[in-house]
Amino acid sequence: MRETPNPADGLVLLDKPGGLTSHDCVSAVRRLCPRKFKVGHGGTLDPFCTGLLVLLLGKGTRLAGLFQGMNKIYEGVIRFGEGTDTCDLDGKVVTTGTPPRLSREQWQSLADGFVGPLLQTPPAYSAKRVGHVRAYKLARQGEPVVLDPVPIHIFEFSVEPISERDLRFRLRCSSGTYVRALAAEMGERTGCPAHCYQLARTEVGPLKLGAANRLEDPFREGGFVPFHEVDLGLPVHRVNLKEESLLLFGQKIPAPLGLQSQEGLVKVLGPSDRFIALGRVEGRLIHPAVVFP
Repeated sequence: MRETPNPADGLVLLDKPGGLTSHDCVSAVRRLCPRKFKVGHGGTLDPFCTGLLVLLLGKGTRLAGLFQGMNKIYEGVIRFGEGTDTCDLDGKVVTTGTPPRLSREQWQSLADGFVGPLLQTPPAYSAKRVGHVRAYKLARQGEPVVLDPVPIHIFEFSVEPISERDLRFRLRCSSGTYVRALAAEMGERTGCPAHCYQLARTEVGPLKLGAANRLEDPFREGGFVPFHEVDLGLPVHRVNLKEESLLLFGQKIPAPLGLQSQEGLVKVLGPSDRFIALGRVEGRLIHPAVVFP
């Protein structure tokens, strides 16, 4: 008989509604878990943004950095003719202009110009820190906010005009990409202010929005993933009892030939197929990166 999963150990794939912060969703799910169990997230979504929010429960919270660093896919709409102070729908309109009249091919050519490695300056209304203060707090106080550009990568950026001022898009990008900053930059390149009017995250690494649950029923089968079944999009390596013991005590073990050419992280399963560690393949050895006794 399959063991009934403890909702405090694993992932909740949540279809976040608009108007709530990621912290609101974490708090709502935490109230449904046993006391003293941890609940976190694998990367926030802005309040106006909907879609896939990965919540981490119990031992799953130790995977936060891994999920936060995964590539993401977003779908949404960029509206031209209005620029807002936050670069999104929730902001105050601060500049207006006449939307450009471009063909579908011209719009796609413009979007293609963003594909590849880029340096992107985060928006002033962001959670980036300026010294010890969040940038958005300074921006709300009218203080000048100067943020350094950060490296990002746009893998795919497909667009389609749906009205005179609205451009639908699908974006596959690296972690750390601010879609609303990209929308504002699109406006700058056309000479017309723009902002992110709609935004939904549809994928985080191997996880997809189609499997997500609503906040009213977060632990429904399918949207809750027990810890030992978590798909990290990594190679999987099974070990014997001796190797399991070595890893759990912080010792390295030999890497099989098939992994020696794939340096990086690997999901390690014990003899009973339990998820016991994240290992890092370095040459002929697997080093324990994170272990789950």
